Amino acid sequence: MTCGECGSSYAKSGRTRFGCQGASKKGPAFCGNRLTIRQDDLDARILSGLANEMVRDEVLAVFLEEYAKETARLEASATDSQPQRDLELMEIDRQIALAKAAILKGVDASMFIAEMRAWAERRGTLLAEAERAFKLPTPTNLLHADLGNTYRQKVGRLTDAFEDDALRSQAFERVRSLIDTVVLKPENGGLAIYLRGEFASMLELCVCLETQKASAGIPSEVLQIKMVAGTGFEPVTFRL
Repeated sequence: MTCGECGSSYAKSGRTRFGCQGASKKGPAFCGNRLTIRQDDLDARILSGLANEMVRDEVLAVFLEEYAKETARLEASATDSQPQRDLELMEIDRQIALAKAAILKGVDASMFIAEMRAWAERRGTLLAEAERAFKLPTPTNLLHADLGNTYRQKVGRLTDAFEDDALRSQAFERVRSLIDTVVLKPENGGLAIYLRGEFASMLELCVCLETQKASAGIPSEVLQIKMVAGTGFEPVTFRL
């Protein structure tokens, strides 16, 4: 969390309140933002914003349109590069076969150590690229029309988990994964909160079967989402 006036961190200022550390430690000459906020108020506003503002229908519609375009671009790129990838794989396999034949004829195997390592590494990279291209998701089989409601239900479960001491820490970590930055800025005598969220992480939340298991194994759908949505999409920013 940062101050919208000076950019300093917004951190604990007393037992239950948060304040600008620039104003607190460096004085009004550095930052005039002396406003503080109670932790329970801050938590409630952020959780409410995540649930009700972050995935509004109009924002989701724009994202799904861009998601479809990016998926199509990746599919075209994967198709275009497949022949070149296949040729390179064939050449690597040929080189490996020649090296093995030479070793069988008595050539010192140590002469091929560096080459064999490089060929094996490159071969693994090419095979991984081919596998990712084969598993590339499409909007119809990965994202669905009711995504916004699914997201809001999951955030609602996280909000409930905050009330459970046994789940609080896991819920906190999951909420943190949805947030890029929180900016607190004085406006009209009060503190406005600007929340910047990471859309790829929101979609990850939607496909995870159990929101409490934030550290569990990552489903393949999540990796697919990150491949498509993890780059090229601006985080969502809104005012609470």
